[in-house]
Amino acid sequence: MFWTPFFIVLHQSFQHYIKAIFLMKKTGIAIILLTLFLQSAQAELHPLAAKFGQAGLVDVQSIDASIQVNLVNSTPAYNYFREDYYQGLDRAFLRKPVAIKLAKAQRLLKSRHPDYSLLIMDAARPRSVSRKMFEKMQGTPFEPYVANPKKGSMHNYGIAVDISIINRAGEQIDMGFTPFYKNDLQIYWQFWLMKLGIELSDEQKKNRRLLSDIMQQAGFIPLSFEWWHFNGMKKARARKRYRIIE
Repeated sequence: MFWTPFFIVLHQSFQHYIKAIFLMKKTGIAIILLTLFLQSAQAELHPLAAKFGQAGLVDVQSIDASIQVNLVNSTPAYNYFREDYYQGLDRAFLRKPVAIKLAKAQRLLKSRHPDYSLLIMDAARPRSVSRKMFEKMQGTPFEPYVANPKKGSMHNYGIAVDISIINRAGEQIDMGFTPFYKNDLQIYWQFWLMKLGIELSDEQKKNRRLLSDIMQQAGFIPLSFEWWHFNGMKKARARKRYRIIE
């Protein structure tokens, strides 16, 4: 079981290494170098990455390395909970069919705006993390934004992604309210402006429409009250086809 996540996470670098080894004439040297490579990579494998690999998920950047990743749940300052739920994980994992769809969305975005890129803010998430988030949200205005972990959210199945768009400078284009990458005052201020019915600017509407259009063209299903959340397939199909990642 260990080798499955190992080769998923290190697929590209491993391929290049194998090619180099087969070019060597001395078999003994090749075996020694391969052994050292495997031992080094094993030590560097993140425990959460291993869990996702064992569940059959893939590193999104192994499908399309141009997609940017900045997981909000790996940095306390980036999420509402002020917790590092992912132990510093810096790679995003999804079911392979969903990752392929995301690569298609990236191509669609690049065809319209070559200087833009998708930014993954969250992807697969263990249900154990969702439980902690759900408990912490109880009694706050943001309670509806975390699914009850009893049934499991689509993040727990590895088919949901929280995503935005960044420009050439690495800055997010303006989408309006988001609970990510902001301090508490900014989050609450934007949230109450939204609740008071302050309308989005024309720029924010255009940017949200761009994201929604490319994601839906690639086969994703949007969530009406979270502009950043998209499911890679219908919930019923996901629950029938996959197991929850605990």
